[in-house]
Formats: sequence, structure tokens, C-alpha cells
Amino acid sequence: MRTVLRLFAMVAILALLSPAAWAQVTLPHYDGFNYPNGSPLGGQGGWVNNNSGDSVLIAAGNLSYPGFAASSGNKIKFDGAGMDPTKRFDSTASGTVYCSFLLKVTGVGSLTTTGGYFAGYYNTTTGTTTGASVWTRLDGTSFDIGISTRITSPVSWSSIKSLDATYLIVGAYQFVDGTTNDSAKLWINPDASTFGRTEPPPTLAAVNNAADLASVVRFMVRQDAATLTPFIEMDELRIGTRWADVTPASGPTHVADKNAGVAPREFRLEQNYPNPFNPTTNIRLSIASAGEVSLKVFDVLGREVAELVNESLASGTYNVRWDASEFPSGVYFYTVRAGGLLATRRMMLMK
Repeated sequence: MRTVLRLFAMVAILALLSPAAWAQVTLPHYDGFNYPNGSPLGGQGGWVNNNSGDSVLIAAGNLSYPGFAASSGNKIKFDGAGMDPTKRFDSTASGTVYCSFLLKVTGVGSLTTTGGYFAGYYNTTTGTTTGASVWTRLDGTSFDIGISTRITSPVSWSSIKSLDATYLIVGAYQFVDGTTNDSAKLWINPDASTFGRTEPPPTLAAVNNAADLASVVRFMVRQDAATLTPFIEMDELRIGTRWADVTPASGPTHVADKNAGVAPREFRLEQNYPNPFNPTTNIRLSIASAGEVSLKVFDVLGREVAELVNESLASGTYNVRWDASEFPSGVYFYTVRAGGLLATRRMMLMK
């Protein structure tokens, strides 16, 4: 009997160690690389290493891009000849899957004019068939950025880019009806006016000339040979099925409008509407006396996830709109403080 129990225990352990059994994240997904400085990325937050060699490392500090949501956590850095961390997400087999990240190339090292790819999607939980691969290649003393639908498909290349400059990269794999015709798109520094809105024309586009992918299920960061991978820093990874999922704008996520009419006689926080909502909702609050007012959103663990108002307001009734495009589905609480008064209500985001 003990032998049988040991056998079952070993099978269970092996199942847990199998890549197919590793946890996956839901879309849209955000990773600010909020992991210990100097630690390997593999093993953190659902990242699993492929291959062997040097690790992709967590590095202190952040990258930033004008108009883009402020970075949190840390960043990652890597170059050639090492492990390739991957993160599993909801398997997607239709529409478009977007990813965005901030990119800085700090040195070309031994990069060649052929170059190689350093990021993209895998089509299964264990295989390494890729889609929407993002490339770099040597161009003079600097580099170009490219995109291919499959690694065997032609690469569309950008013009020369600058070392030590931060670029906002958005890549997409688009499933198209038919065979051998899926496409990949790449945006380099898209205009901030499009953030959180609708997809603009891409900087680069590529059409498949090999078998289309049946699905995409993992995002990968790839360290290839030194001749194929420059010195790279990346930050602020987002994956989603809408442009708005991966392009959050900086600044407040609300619009506060004062409603004309008789000044309210009492402090009041009303239930948000609509509720449940996706992805925006309105919060109405009444302030009887002028003063400092704060309105914050918290998750079910009590962590602050958004600050919608933090300013001095005159007496009046205000409507505050919260755009939760970059947040996952779930229960949230919003709390308003005005002087010594406090009120909290519950709301539900359903995507």
C-alpha cells in the first residue's frame, strides 16, 4: 500500500512540474517586474525558464515614455546566450493578441546585420513555434527593430534607432480566416492620443507565408547567441486582446465634472453606475463644504489601485469617471474622504 501511495505522490509531483500544469494568467495581464533586484526573472510571477545559460535578471529602476502610464516595480535586462523566460496566459485562437513593453538597447555587443528575435509568442504550453516575433539587427553603430509573423516569414524592418533611448513597442498577432495569411503588426512609439482608445495604423506589418498558428498561449523573452541579441532593458509588459488593454495613458483615470444647481446640504457618496461595469463607470459624490477631497479605489485585499481625486474642491456635486481598462475583473471598493468624513462603497468590474 505504501508503494502505491508513493507512486501516486510521485505522479502528482511530476504533474506539478510539467509545464502544462503551471499556472496561467488571465488577459488582460500586466507585469511591472515588481520582483527583488538582482534576482532571475525565471521563477518569479509565473515566469518559467527555457534552455540554459545566463538568466534574464531583475534590475533596479524603471523605463518611462511620455504620456504612458507611470512604471512600477523594476525592469529586466539581458543580452545573448542564456535562458529564455516565458509566461503562460489564456490561450487565444481568434482576433488579435497585443503585447506592449518599454525597450531600451544599451549596446549592440556582437550583434550582426542579420540579427535575431528577442520577444514574441509561443503557440503551445511546451512547444517553441513562434508568432509575432520582434527582432533587432545591427545598422551601422546602432540597430533596427523588426517584426515577423513567423520566424520563417519575411521580417519587416524599421529605420535606424538610437542606443540608450526608450521606445514604446506594441506588437500584435492577428488571426485571419483562411490559411497561410495571419499577420503581425508592430508599433514603435505610437502617438499618446491613441492610448486607451483605438488601434492606429501600425509602423510595420508582416504577412505570414508559412502555416498559421492555431493559437497563442505564452509570451517569451529570448536570449539567443551573442550575434543575435544586443544588450536589452525591458519594462512594463502588458498582454491583452484590445489596443486599450496594452496602452494605458498617464495621469488621472477620471474626469470630474461639477454639476450646476443648489449646493448640497450634506456629504454623500452614491453607488457607481453602471454596476457591474466594463470598463468605465461613474461615481457621484456631494461635498457640502469646500476642502481637500480624496477618492481612491482599493482591491479586495485592501491595496490601493487608483487615486481618482486628490485636490481641493468647492462645495458641490461631482461626477467622477473611472476607466478600468488596465485592471482585471473583480470586486473593488471606492472610498472618499472629505475633511473628517469618510464613505466607502463596493463595485464590480466584469470583462
